[in-house]
Amino acid sequence: MAIENLYNNMQRLICLLLLIFAPLATMAQNKYPIHEDFRAACRITAPLGRGVLGLGNAFLSVMPKGMRSNNNLRINKIKLTSTTDGKKFGVWVITPKEGNSPRSAILFLHGGGFVFKGAPYHYDLAKEYAQRTNSVVVMVDYRTAHNNSYGTSLQDCVDAWRWMINNASTLGIDTLRTSIVGDSAGGFLAIKTVLGSDIRPSKLMLIYPVVDCSMRTESMAKFNDTPVWNRELNQKMWKYYLQETTEKSLLDLSEKELRKMPDTYIETAEFDCLRDEGNDLAKMLQSAGVATTYVQTEGTMHGFDMAQRSELTQQQITERCKWLED
Repeated sequence: MAIENLYNNMQRLICLLLLIFAPLATMAQNKYPIHEDFRAACRITAPLGRGVLGLGNAFLSVMPKGMRSNNNLRINKIKLTSTTDGKKFGVWVITPKEGNSPRSAILFLHGGGFVFKGAPYHYDLAKEYAQRTNSVVVMVDYRTAHNNSYGTSLQDCVDAWRWMINNASTLGIDTLRTSIVGDSAGGFLAIKTVLGSDIRPSKLMLIYPVVDCSMRTESMAKFNDTPVWNRELNQKMWKYYLQETTEKSLLDLSEKELRKMPDTYIETAEFDCLRDEGNDLAKMLQSAGVATTYVQTEGTMHGFDMAQRSELTQQQITERCKWLED
């Protein structure tokens, strides 16, 4: 009963925050011809203040995730131990009940600006990827950047990847058919996981990925008032992630580093400050000889696929799953 009351109170508080920030988001939507399917999602933009992060993550922690086994999927949460600091973090293992093992596998790294836990739609996407591609999906509940030391989030992802491969037999995984999928900040973590591991996946899928810490692209300069995500939020995100360190932009990767990448799918949103860095990365990979599929969705903003009932969202999920299966 106490949990239910907390959840209801958090819902009321989030609704209040949305009412406060909705006028700004609505103005941004009116400025850009964003598809009407995403009108509600356009109201989610909020600042990345530390108070908001604590509140937001508390809310995400208690929100229903639907992560229980059902007629189609077997779902378990497992605690792993970090190889760097010995602390625990979680992974969700989602396995289709139908079909034979060994099967393909996906390591799924959710977005959230490095500072937010996975949102309910991330968990829904993980289940859809498992169901539609008949794959084991390992979704990493990595520790966030704002209250952990630099590199913790990435190391959790690398540790989860190695754990998945090392336990392939137990998990019923074919190690020759593996993918790493990441959206937004999860896309950055996906790229860095590939670069930081001696075991390369078969495929890499990046959905409106974070790529460029130098923030030098045209779309980054242009889109400072787009809904959901914009240049100002992106700048704050990098401060949380990098802390007092410096890091090379992924747009400055050498050709040797680029050639480490497997077949890659990159999808961007039209009205997203991250759009051009995804496009630029696709061109770099193609020039380095990496088989690369690039898709720019139209009438969309960052995180558009949180509008799960949208026909456009479902079309893109279908396209992603088809690419993963091929």
